[in-house]
Amino acid sequence: MFISPQRRKDAEKIELIIKSMALFTGTNLVELDSSESTNNYALNLLRKKQPFEGTIVRTFRQTLGRGQREKQWESEDFSNLTFSVIYYPVFLSVSMQFQLSKAIALGVADFVKSTAKIEDVKIKWPNDIYVGEKKIAGILIENTVSGNKISSAVIGIGLNVNQTNFNKEIPNPVSLKMITGKKLDLENCFQELCVSLEARYMQLKAAKQNVIDEHYHKALYGLNKEREFIIDNKNTIAEIVGVDDLGRLKLEANGIVTVYDLHHVVFKI
Repeated sequence: MFISPQRRKDAEKIELIIKSMALFTGTNLVELDSSESTNNYALNLLRKKQPFEGTIVRTFRQTLGRGQREKQWESEDFSNLTFSVIYYPVFLSVSMQFQLSKAIALGVADFVKSTAKIEDVKIKWPNDIYVGEKKIAGILIENTVSGNKISSAVIGIGLNVNQTNFNKEIPNPVSLKMITGKKLDLENCFQELCVSLEARYMQLKAAKQNVIDEHYHKALYGLNKEREFIIDNKNTIAEIVGVDDLGRLKLEANGIVTVYDLHHVVFKI
């Protein structure tokens, strides 16, 4: 059967659009004019009903975004991506919950690499995304547990896209615009990030933890390098040697490897 060049081009264009769309992540979108915290909104949504998996709560005006260690995430209105994804990783036991953190961090890192066209994208333990020595994205995951399984997860993501002026108290921010020199379309970025997140989530669901472990380890910020930390309120120089199965940071000092959770160790920048 003869297919005209124009029809072939149209078919290729449609195929490209389909490939660039997530199957379920973000297909159900709750858009808020403004929100103190999309994570809080998503958690309240879960208490009332069970939204479709992949439901996203998004706003371009987040006033009190939350980060790790109760820190606030600053975002200039209509410049960045601030949203929360609802997943149901019931296939994960509570002891494996850090695998979800790894997968999501890799998904964001994949997107930043692809969009900025750079390789120097790292995951600063546990799941901040860095370009070089500068932070471009933060992730906050809040799980709900039923028995020994994770019944739901609300994943908050803040990604600096077009913002170029930041609060001077923030030590090391960077955005995609600052890296590329170009203003990016937020909606395109959102769709592409949804694809990257879903790809890693499906990889986790397919029990490819070995791949996720390998890629996370390679992307770990500061791996095999000595850095300054504050450990139990004391300044310490140690080398990052990895992360254990429970998501604790493994540090080597004076020939001894010790594991630490988020409550006991802080990077000293």
